[in-house]
Amino acid sequence: MIDALILDLDGVVRHWDQDHFAATAASFGMTASDFGAVVFDPQLLTAAMTGALTAEAWDHEIGQRVGARQGADPAAVAAAFAALTWSIDDEVVALVREVRASGRARVALFSNASTRLEADLESCGLGDAFDVIFNSARLGVAKPHTDAFRSVAAALAAAPERCLFVDDTIPNVEGARAAGMQAEPFTGARELRSLLERTGLL
Repeated sequence: MIDALILDLDGVVRHWDQDHFAATAASFGMTASDFGAVVFDPQLLTAAMTGALTAEAWDHEIGQRVGARQGADPAAVAAAFAALTWSIDDEVVALVREVRASGRARVALFSNASTRLEADLESCGLGDAFDVIFNSARLGVAKPHTDAFRSVAAALAAAPERCLFVDDTIPNVEGARAAGMQAEPFTGARELRSLLERTGLL
């Protein structure tokens, strides 16, 4: 029996526009790889994903670093980073709504995200798509730490072994399993539907 279906956001429900990312990097004289190394610096990223830095402070720090490196206007860099675009996988969202409508399990979103997550979801009409939204920046701990998954299960009032977690990142899947959850990697909407049918959620 599954009491809670928990889905990751990025790479599952939301997909970032890599062409826009590369074009933004190029506008400041950088390759996508070099820009990514600044944006996703492990220490900086961890601070943003656990709420030690707000989204605005993360934008600002990226602007400062790229500005110092490339001679660009830090404010322009920060604004460009904050304006990066994405698309939503409508097939996955339809599955979310189908599971919720069935009443067989609660459906939660659990994302390693900045404090901008909730506003992002509202901006694309997904603010009410899930029963519960878990943001690592609000929890103060990020995937794949087992404490993150245990906190989510506790908040859902569900035993970890009765939670099904789906994420496109293997270390996160492994972290969920280590916390006692059932967990599977996301490979596409068709495969997700098959998983939901196998586990009795659809």
